[in-house]
Amino acid sequence: MLPPQKHSLSLIGLAIFAVISLVIGAYYRFPALGDRPMHTDEAILAMKSAEFQATGHFQYDPKDYHGPVMHRITLLWSRIAGWGDSSKWTEAQLRTVPVICSLLLLLSTLLLRNALGRLGTGFAMLLMCISPMMVYYSRYFIMEVPLVLWITLTLAALWHYSQGGGRWWLLVAGICLGLQHATKETFAINVVAGLVGYGVTKVMVGDFAPRRSGFDIGANKSRAAHPWLWVIVAAVLTSITIYSEGFKDWQAVKDSALTYMNYFERSGGSGHEKPWHYYLTLIFYRKDSLVWSEAMIGGLGIVGMLYAFLGNHMKQPTRQAFLVFLSVYTLALFGIYSFLAYKTPWCILSAQHALTLLAGVGAAAISGALRNGFGRLVFKVLFGLGLYQLFAQTNLAIHAYAADSRNPYVYSHTSSNLMRLLPLVRDLQKTAPDNAFNVLVVNRDAGWPLPWYWRDIRSVHYTNAIPETLDARVIIAEPEMKAALEARFNGKEYVQQDLFGLRPGVMLNVWIERSLYDRYSLRMDQEKQKKNSPP
Repeated sequence: MLPPQKHSLSLIGLAIFAVISLVIGAYYRFPALGDRPMHTDEAILAMKSAEFQATGHFQYDPKDYHGPVMHRITLLWSRIAGWGDSSKWTEAQLRTVPVICSLLLLLSTLLLRNALGRLGTGFAMLLMCISPMMVYYSRYFIMEVPLVLWITLTLAALWHYSQGGGRWWLLVAGICLGLQHATKETFAINVVAGLVGYGVTKVMVGDFAPRRSGFDIGANKSRAAHPWLWVIVAAVLTSITIYSEGFKDWQAVKDSALTYMNYFERSGGSGHEKPWHYYLTLIFYRKDSLVWSEAMIGGLGIVGMLYAFLGNHMKQPTRQAFLVFLSVYTLALFGIYSFLAYKTPWCILSAQHALTLLAGVGAAAISGALRNGFGRLVFKVLFGLGLYQLFAQTNLAIHAYAADSRNPYVYSHTSSNLMRLLPLVRDLQKTAPDNAFNVLVVNRDAGWPLPWYWRDIRSVHYTNAIPETLDARVIIAEPEMKAALEARFNGKEYVQQDLFGLRPGVMLNVWIERSLYDRYSLRMDQEKQKKNSPP
């Protein structure tokens, strides 16, 4: 049996950990949010948020794009921050939403301080604030970080209730569970993993409730007779209220339940097939010209699991129950996601977060087990070096390699090269005579994320098939369509431009009508001469 931890942490020490973690977390999450091109998923979600702001109605699609919570948070924050009309929203503004959720997630760790231990909580916050995966997706306008926030709040509320808290903790847990469902459908995997963790813990450790001594003077009136019923009712009411937009759109409620048939089909891969060990490589070791690794978090997480099962918890048996639950829950998440053929890197974020909590426990267990000053000094040096490695990777991930496919967190991402196309089309629009500018984009995925970038240009038409008649002054299409397109020019003369990258493996050709191209070239020459002429 591993020895009990000898070194604790004061509340002031925990507060210092929290402040440092928040400062570092904000430093790596807020700057340069608009530099990275919009991923297709981000662009689609951004358009849905903008549509929600403009119409006041969220149209739920049971086949894709997930629930309305992210869009409601975005709408709320847009009003608080004064973004104005959605047609003027920027990528940086939208990405502040997951950043804020990420910082709240960091703070929510404090709700688990009695379960993780104060020192374990401090270490977990420090690791979380600088984890390359967590930082990268905290700057991504997708559902994952808000989902992990609701999951953490659910677990924290259930923990507090188990330790003698009142029924309102059950309501908090139920509301957050409902928010999970209304955020992203994959929350069901976390529920299954949680039930597995709960069942194993009950068998191996026993009850989560603290053992009482002395005489039992009667039932606590703040306790619920049927606690799970409180959670389930609150969750269902929360989810229905959000999906139905206040009990008005019952079709969305129905679709939110039927959608799991679609997700069951997609679990087979749908073009996102990966080997079973894909997620383990994201945590421990991945090399593509550079070595990427969160092995420090993974290794300490394993130590945290060992401490959960083998540590000396005689003085705090209920804490062991939570740590065993968290360990089994984490292993179940990794197991389920690894079994599914469908894999994208952000899907594992909730498991990575749980592993980070365990890593904090593991670091505290090692620190507490060391008996002399030299051993603790060696641990601090090694821990500091590990943090430095995470700092370095995070810098690379969010700056130099933010949209580079060699970054393991970059997945089917928009190419930075596409950003050259955006000003070209804007300049062509300025050059064309009034009401004589239109663009045709022919692409298998309707050109995303271009609809986000050109949402204010009403004369852009997107299609995945070549129309019979081509009348656009600018045509953008994949190189494979060149012969079929040029066969339908019908005598019109177009000037072909250099290739532009949409995302890895997908290129775009651009054709500009001759008359528009000549006007554009003349304008560019005149502006160049004006710029170079002496004052």
